Amino acid sequence: MGDVNGDDAVNIFDLVIVAGNFGKSLAAAPSTVSKVELTTEQKHHIASAIDGLESNSSRSDAEELVLGVLKTILPERLPMQTQLLANYPNPFNPETWIPFQLAEDSAVSARIYDATGKQIRMIELGHIPVGNYVESSKAIYWDGKTEDGEKVSSGTYFYQIEAGDYTETKKMVILK
Repeated sequence: MGDVNGDDAVNIFDLVIVAGNFGKSLAAAPSTVSKVELTTEQKHHIASAIDGLESNSSRSDAEELVLGVLKTILPERLPMQTQLLANYPNPFNPETWIPFQLAEDSAVSARIYDATGKQIRMIELGHIPVGNYVESSKAIYWDGKTEDGEKVSSGTYFYQIEAGDYTETKKMVILK
């Protein structure tokens, strides 16, 4: 569907054609664009093209147009490294969100431990694409309960994320 120039590949050349006809053709209709799911490789190619265009201080009008379209397609920069961020709110009661960033597609899981190091909850997220998972709608959600559905008591807990070869642990506090 995205192969506008008919060369059996969806790439930057198709995007240039769409950008040049933006507003004139149904090929660039928002309903079509919003359904496009980019692979991680495609996201990296677009990010690389954005970097290349941004590094050129004397861009042509066509390059400015393409840069604008690319930034619309990939509005958020890809993380350079996978990392676990501070949960929020902290301290919390009774729920918290655990944000993270993925530099590559990974199977992601989170574990919650009590102060003695005993695992009390496992949250499997499955295989997730590269990206920023910082908003509450994307971050890991913990309802302050154990695997058995029991509410945890006030105190210090630890959360750990595993994403591919990356593992990191941080501390959080629940106050009731």
